[in-house]
Amino acid sequence: MKRSLALVVLFLAPGYASAQSCGDVVTTNVRLAHDLHCPGATALRIARSDITIELAGHTISGDVDTLALEATAVRDLSITGPGRIAGVGTGIEATRVRGLVVTGVDFVDVGDGVRLHNSSRAEIAHNRFDGVTGHSVAVLSLPYALTRGNGHAIHDNRIVRSEYGVLLDGFDAGDSVVARNTFDEIGAIAVIDGGPYNRVDDNTFGRVGVAEIAQ
Repeated sequence: MKRSLALVVLFLAPGYASAQSCGDVVTTNVRLAHDLHCPGATALRIARSDITIELAGHTISGDVDTLALEATAVRDLSITGPGRIAGVGTGIEATRVRGLVVTGVDFVDVGDGVRLHNSSRAEIAHNRFDGVTGHSVAVLSLPYALTRGNGHAIHDNRIVRSEYGVLLDGFDAGDSVVARNTFDEIGAIAVIDGGPYNRVDDNTFGRVGVAEIAQ
């Protein structure tokens, strides 16, 4: 029997399933049962709202062409650790997502950690970003987007050995809070604040190559 490209599930507990293979389309809560190594592919695509992804101590890995977790036009998505996203091009990419929560995840040796495109009310908290060659967290506006978002909370993360820390760029980066994060061994800039009405408070800065906060 041919392997389905849809989500193959093994029920572990009421309301939770286990993702089995790269490319699965997630339509229910998921608790990883094992590591996923997905070179040149998207590991998991979230296709419904009100979903929780538990890494459950496992690792999603790949190469520079790998996108670990992708979500578009959904609401109330939670991605929780403990667990790692390692060696991928992008860890999490969320487009027009309202209410994303990412907590307790280690992003190790990735191109970008979390990328938010015209999303709103994301909370990125208590994660570790280590060895990011691009942006650990990037909040971006897409040109001519029909939807706009704002009001992100990026707090209590540890960002080390990375080129850039947090980027807030454009309208959908507005009214966001960057607070109580630790930045150290940052190659260029820890926080790039290019959006309106943001608050950058109580962060700890170690060695930063160019600027702690640039506007």
